[in-house]
Amino acid sequence: MKKLVSDWFLSFQYIKYLWLWLTVTLTNTGKWVFTLGVTWQVFHITESSFWSGAIMFALMFPNIIGAPVVGVLADKIERRKLIYVAIGFTLIVLTTLTITTMTSVISPLGLVALSFMFGLGSSMINVVINTIVPGIVPKKTLYNAYSLKAVGQRGSEFIGPLLATPLLALMGPQLVYIIGAFIYVLAILFVGFLNVPKMVDDDLIDQENFIPSFITGLNYIRNNRYIFGIIVLVGLHCALTMAFMGMLPSFVTKGLGSKAEFYGFLMSMVGLGAIFGTLSLAGLKSHTLKVKLFWVSSVLSGLSLSFLGLSSNETIAIIAILFVGSSQALFMTLTNAFIQEATDEHVRGRVTSVYYVLAAGLMSIANWVYGWLGNVIDPRLIMVTTGIAFMVVVVLYWGATNKAMVRPKVIKENISV
Repeated sequence: MKKLVSDWFLSFQYIKYLWLWLTVTLTNTGKWVFTLGVTWQVFHITESSFWSGAIMFALMFPNIIGAPVVGVLADKIERRKLIYVAIGFTLIVLTTLTITTMTSVISPLGLVALSFMFGLGSSMINVVINTIVPGIVPKKTLYNAYSLKAVGQRGSEFIGPLLATPLLALMGPQLVYIIGAFIYVLAILFVGFLNVPKMVDDDLIDQENFIPSFITGLNYIRNNRYIFGIIVLVGLHCALTMAFMGMLPSFVTKGLGSKAEFYGFLMSMVGLGAIFGTLSLAGLKSHTLKVKLFWVSSVLSGLSLSFLGLSSNETIAIIAILFVGSSQALFMTLTNAFIQEATDEHVRGRVTSVYYVLAAGLMSIANWVYGWLGNVIDPRLIMVTTGIAFMVVVVLYWGATNKAMVRPKVIKENISV
């Protein structure tokens, strides 16, 4: 039993990884505290899922603009500095939101603009942290490290809304934003302990300007069919199964007839399901089993979303969204680890940024589109349709890859503990 537990939490023996994990957990908790507050606030003001979809678009769209820039910078300069800049962005947004909400001068368009700025900061944090992990744990621990990181990241989807929901119900969104700012300030302390090792020799660092350097990264992906195929599938997964947040307020109020308290609770259940999904991966060592879980999570991601759309009451919705969170988190954790394992260090930042461009970028657009459609079409129908559509995509991808995934070459190990 002791051996099983030690295998499950293997990466925590590396102190640098522990600081990184705490940073991930805090920044993502702050992100979901913010997301809960701002999506409900804009829906409360407008009573339109178009605007809640616009908020999710604004939060995720910066990945299309910011992630490529951050990806290039992460291959050229010290990565910890980028995290400080990103947290600074989020604190400016949270402070502004607190003041404008308390003075009742905020508008739906203003909420969208501030969400865009917040999204820039979140995008920077996600890209940079993903590039740091392979440098602070051995290659044999990489899947465990990304699994535990996902537990912290996805688990914050449970902790954040659970923490913020009573504050939202009792005091309104301004107190939610204050708590979010406090969480990010705390995260800064852990970033200070994070001493990131130098992974690439100076003579291997890309000295090209931004555009040529980014194109080099794109060519690297294009020439690696394994990486290319996974990134495309991730983009479709995010667009078809993970873009339901923009519809969720309308689904809760109109589809289920529930109130703000249940909206926050339902969001937290996504995170709780994600904890179970990612923890199931942390102790696994067999690549064959990981591949099987990849296919299972792919199918369940679409199936569970369709199940959510068919929910007729709160109990069924809770069960469905637990499966949604679990399958989606497992799928994203596996694909992220597959990509990082197969990527050479000198282009890691750029490859990671493209991963986020397609994942969060397409999800942002889909969130807004679904939010707009949710005003004229029952959100439940959209969930059912997109869930089935992704299952069709998985079947096609399964056939195109000859029903298996070839294990990529393992990255060169360069660890400083």
